[in-house]
Amino acid sequence: MSDHHHSDCHVSSERSGEIIEQIVDRLRDLGMRRTAALDDLLGVMLTQHKPFLLSELSKQPGLKDRDQATVYRLVTKLKDLGIIRQLSFGEKGNFFELNIADHHHDYLLCRDCGELSEVPFACVLQEVEEKLSSEHGWKNVSHSLAFQGV
Repeated sequence: MSDHHHSDCHVSSERSGEIIEQIVDRLRDLGMRRTAALDDLLGVMLTQHKPFLLSELSKQPGLKDRDQATVYRLVTKLKDLGIIRQLSFGEKGNFFELNIADHHHDYLLCRDCGELSEVPFACVLQEVEEKLSSEHGWKNVSHSLAFQGV
């Protein structure tokens, strides 16, 4: 599978630090302690700001010296807590990205080469999520949308 491409979505270093502190505060409230491995994982995922396969994450600078099992356990725990979202692309596998409030992306996957690109339009499903909350009482509504093509 080729490296995936991501568009010019950047999070400033100042905003990045704020987001990491917010995530760490939320995790503390959930009883999880802050570790260097957690900081490294959040830093890589926020700096690169794209979906990763688990196998790719453990090879990233900042994580390649970490035990692969530790990275996998952290990703699984953060997914269970809603900090990371899992994107399933069938036979291409499961990708993981930070679940940042008000910062959502949908993706387009090439069936031939495996390139993963962000959909370059605002998500039209935001309105649907809001209606599900306001009109139907659902809480913490989210979605994953992946188009596939060649």
